[in-house]
Amino acid sequence: MCTVLTLDQGKLFGRTMDFPPRTPWRLTFLPAGHKWSPVGQTLQIQDQYAILGGMRLVGDHYLIGDGINARGLICAELFFPVAADYGSRQQGKLTLTPQDLIHWILAKHATVQDVVNDLQNVSVIKEKWFDNQQYPFHWLLMDSTGTYGIEPLNGQLVVFKNSIGAYTNTPAYPEQVKKLNDFFGNGEDPKFTSQTKTSLLTMKKSVTGRNSSDRFILAAQARWQNKISTTKELSSFLQSVTVPKNEHHLHNYTHYQAIINQQSGEYRFQNQITGEITSYNVKINADQKEIQRFE
Repeated sequence: MCTVLTLDQGKLFGRTMDFPPRTPWRLTFLPAGHKWSPVGQTLQIQDQYAILGGMRLVGDHYLIGDGINARGLICAELFFPVAADYGSRQQGKLTLTPQDLIHWILAKHATVQDVVNDLQNVSVIKEKWFDNQQYPFHWLLMDSTGTYGIEPLNGQLVVFKNSIGAYTNTPAYPEQVKKLNDFFGNGEDPKFTSQTKTSLLTMKKSVTGRNSSDRFILAAQARWQNKISTTKELSSFLQSVTVPKNEHHLHNYTHYQAIINQQSGEYRFQNQITGEITSYNVKINADQKEIQRFE
């Protein structure tokens, strides 16, 4: 039940990480030169760029929920059940699980266009990760040119521009935009049009639910009508869609809130269990040689 909001003009990315409890999420820095292997392979991949992000550690394997690399490329994975349809192994291509794709993206690419150009060289398959779990994901990308998405549909990785700056879980992005337009009575157009933008700017209808499509509408409203532009305002929005850990949410709740400044490289990690905030900068510390895992 994660929610992402991006501000292209302010170069800010914000998200809540909602996930069943397994190993804890921590702000983690992986230096350039870090080596890792995808599931079931002896092939070692060496990270070209340093990566800073919210990560889980399973054995000596890092599962990245979201992060920014030293070149300012941001990637985040979000739960995408039912809709996710991955391909099969293809000879001559690097085979990755959905859990590994985000690491490959941040390790090897400086821009979204670099990722788009390189996607033809990988196949993403439905397979369990090192923790014996298989997660259906789709991904958000952000660089200095804006916000984009990658969705596994009909066995293909579909890349698109996310002009709204909002992202949640299933359904796929075009269906979310259709639901947004239908909410305003604009028909079921799967595209973000000038009419959609006008409706967001003048929106008076309230959203009472908190399912994936409700949170997509809330994030779109916050982005366009409320004109969020600062870290403080973004943090306030994230708090409004945070799921507290309590007797009603023992398994699915918000583990952390992340705010990333794409331009400066600053990552602000707020642990929702302890309330502690940790910040680190991947660009300033790009030459750091050691892995750092913050408590």
